[in-house]
Amino acid sequence: GRFRAVLGEQIEVLHSNLSDGERFDAWQRLRSGQTRVAVGVRSAVFAPVQNLQLIIMDEEHETTYKQSEPEPRYHTREVARRRMELNHGLLLLGSATPSVQSYYEAEEGQSTLLTMEQRAMQQALPAVQVVNMAKEFQQGNKSMFSQSLRQTMEESLQNGEQVILFLNRRGFSSSIVCRECGYTLTCEKCSIALTYHKEQQLAKCHYCDYMTPTPTSCPHCGSRFIRYMGSGTELVEEELKKLWPWLVTDRMDLDTTQNKGAHQQILERFARGETQVLIGTQMVTKGLDFPNVTTVGVLAADMILNLPDYTAAERTFQLLTQVAGRAGRGQKQGRVGIQTYNPEQYSILAAQQHDYRSFIQKEIAMRKLMAYPPFTYLVRVLVSDFRPDGLPELMQQMADAICEQYPTIELLGPSEAPVSVIRRRHRFHLILKGTYLDLVRDAA
Repeated sequence: GRFRAVLGEQIEVLHSNLSDGERFDAWQRLRSGQTRVAVGVRSAVFAPVQNLQLIIMDEEHETTYKQSEPEPRYHTREVARRRMELNHGLLLLGSATPSVQSYYEAEEGQSTLLTMEQRAMQQALPAVQVVNMAKEFQQGNKSMFSQSLRQTMEESLQNGEQVILFLNRRGFSSSIVCRECGYTLTCEKCSIALTYHKEQQLAKCHYCDYMTPTPTSCPHCGSRFIRYMGSGTELVEEELKKLWPWLVTDRMDLDTTQNKGAHQQILERFARGETQVLIGTQMVTKGLDFPNVTTVGVLAADMILNLPDYTAAERTFQLLTQVAGRAGRGQKQGRVGIQTYNPEQYSILAAQQHDYRSFIQKEIAMRKLMAYPPFTYLVRVLVSDFRPDGLPELMQQMADAICEQYPTIELLGPSEAPVSVIRRRHRFHLILKGTYLDLVRDAA
């Protein structure tokens, strides 16, 4: 909308909700030169723009720019860089929280670093408070909202201002557990707990979309003592209505944005002020600009931090900083509450201070110490089959052959993948770690 306001009808918008006919027509107009600008998601990097001289990747740090499944497997940044090399054009990467890889390349002189020290409209950055939820519990607060966040929301709502709440998990509860035997309801096709969706009274798998009616008794022992563990965006919405029954809320996650145009309708209601609180997953951290939003709450800052992933601290800092940036974008001062059980963790402290340089220095030092990218290269070999018999042996033979032929490459595994079964396919992986990319690729 913003680009069309300036450039008129010279724009093609490319995304997955287009029909085949709409996509074909847009492709043809770009290829003929009738339109000269494409705005879109990661696949738009392949758009047949004539005489292409500029690619702008906004929020370049986003993990969604990498496509692993289905084929073709690619990273949008690498495709964009190659297209600009071939066309002698410019690749512009934009982000308030650049990826470690991009920032390191700029520091090493492989690209040019341009820095904006202030917001575009000179607004003050929001004040960020980190709340230790362990202390809250010790003080008798068993609510999902800390006392300070609840008070801040109360003040904003009384002043006619708006609130955004971020929790990176949809549904009502993340697991369904029997309190007598401990059985956890899991997917029939994947090695993952089913998520409880209260509105639909369904238990769903977020990997394969398998769903089943929520059980009234334990399928294992027959007990009727079923407990719903963990919190999702549905539960947040319900708890808000208990605190403020008059509140008008909206949820923005994969469940509420499946229908065409639903995403835009939610944002338009919020922009008009019809909605007072917007609750969402990662969708609410990206690019939202509402001047009346003065309070942002992060309900579980540790969710990504606890993942077995060397980029966990980076992704945590990016999410916290991005969602904090939704507050105070107008004339009113913004306030952010970050709820965590790790208040001293460096990525959380850096996000509190809006201090990217402090974070990147610690993160790069950690990566160098542990020999992780950008100081080494990692390649993951994933093998899956409907029958697990023989897979571990096959992976071990592969690992032995790589060790023998490429002795300088470090191997992690082989082992079961973190999610060991998806869509009834058993998954094992092997990670190759080396200093030279071509060598690691050859080995893989």
